[in-house]
Amino acid sequence: MDILAIGATVVYFIAIGIISYFGAKRTKTLADFVAASGRLGFWTYVLLMIGSVTSGMTIIGVAGASFQGGWANLWERVIGPPFAISFCTILIGYKLWNLRKKFQMLTIQDYLAIRYEDPKIIRIIAGIISAATCFAYLIAQYTAIGIVSEAILGIPYSLASFIALIVVIGYVMTGGMFSTAWTSLLQSILMILVIFISAPIIISWMGGWIVLNELVSQVPILQQTIRGVPSTYLFAQFLDKPFGPADVPLVGWAYNLTLFGITVPLGLMVAPHIVNNVLCFKDSKYTKWSPLLMYVLCVPIILSTSIIGIAARVAWAQGKLNISSLVLEGGVTVAWNDMAFPTIAKVALPYGILMLLLPCVLAAVMSTTDRLLVTGASNISYDVIKNAIRPTISDKGIKWINRMVILIIGIFSWWLSLTPQPMLAWFIWAALALMLNCFFWPIIGGLYWKRMNKHAARWCMIIGFITTSLSFTIWGKNIIIPGVLAVYAVVPGFIASTLTAIILSFITKPQSEKVLKETYTGPFLRRK
Repeated sequence: MDILAIGATVVYFIAIGIISYFGAKRTKTLADFVAASGRLGFWTYVLLMIGSVTSGMTIIGVAGASFQGGWANLWERVIGPPFAISFCTILIGYKLWNLRKKFQMLTIQDYLAIRYEDPKIIRIIAGIISAATCFAYLIAQYTAIGIVSEAILGIPYSLASFIALIVVIGYVMTGGMFSTAWTSLLQSILMILVIFISAPIIISWMGGWIVLNELVSQVPILQQTIRGVPSTYLFAQFLDKPFGPADVPLVGWAYNLTLFGITVPLGLMVAPHIVNNVLCFKDSKYTKWSPLLMYVLCVPIILSTSIIGIAARVAWAQGKLNISSLVLEGGVTVAWNDMAFPTIAKVALPYGILMLLLPCVLAAVMSTTDRLLVTGASNISYDVIKNAIRPTISDKGIKWINRMVILIIGIFSWWLSLTPQPMLAWFIWAALALMLNCFFWPIIGGLYWKRMNKHAARWCMIIGFITTSLSFTIWGKNIIIPGVLAVYAVVPGFIASTLTAIILSFITKPQSEKVLKETYTGPFLRRK
């Protein structure tokens, strides 16, 4: 084990502990815990949003996906998470901020209950689905910690992820949203610095930008002659192309459209742990410049990790590094794509930078994990129990329920992460498929379409959840018509949810004109 790297990680944990202590002191009420009472400043909000999407998926998953798909998955890097947080602020944040002040809203379920005049049923449906999707998203975060800790420090996968679990549960239970936002400020800064420094060094180690691009096109030959694997192994023939044929999964243009053009940007835009962030900042002026700043910072973060993943694929094909392998069912052995970043970092980065990689991954993971835990706990304690089942429960009672939910969700999701998948990204994409098909129409339709009503909102969430779950159960990740088309398994759920929302909106009565006016519903951003 590397003593200095462990020391850097310990220093990081101490810094998080200090920040969490002050966050806990600031947390006095339920509103403080759930939404920081709407008091987050400009930079805290911007970096909270960036930290909420640039998770272990970005540091580990994006590099792993690029190791496998190369430039063919470029679309996610540009129109995925950066688009989601920017347009969430523009399309959702601006309207919700004004409604939050007017109705004292703490969660997106507060908005749904008011907009659809449905104080109980829609809260329960949305709260349970939201908690379930947060749970699925969490599994991948612990996976990322385990991967990097084992690759760099030699700490066993399960032990490293368990340590991270204990730390994040501790500060979320005590400090809620204030601790989450303030720690995300530090974590996002650390993550941005390490990634921006690492990418140029790794590109230089590969011989420079021009050399790397030339080598990408040679991967099919390199991996066949040096590695002894077929030239088509892991989409090698498409690594230097913008996308593959329509019938090829993951890299095909149709697959890119349904996964990186629909699922990722729209799913993240309405994801509860992202949407709830827009109820936490203190000045509506933040919606003017924060979206641009988020995009400008987020795109290079994700592009940098993509390039690192591509560099790892080239270096692997050249025989310059070995990626740990994983044996799947049937005895098929594939490269463990998610090891791409830590493996090439260990070879290419100077020791001082490498020492900071584990704290960087910890920062990426915790900046998302803590937000997911706060959201999941609030869904159950505040939305379902306090507002739908037992309104008379005290804040003290809610506080204890929050702690129990955080503990249960955190431990159970960590336990499921002990059996990692060959590519972490699939966990995230599946969770985003559920978020998209359950929340897109109730939120976006609710804000901008007057015909959208409670029947449409309720049933498109239920139908979207059921259809998406069945789709993944029946087809797995890919729906393929051989020789014709390959699309991501989000499609049936998206079609079912959309049709349900539209049909029920037209055959049932809209909400009262009074409510539509009070909730600023309509195809506009600013009501004159």
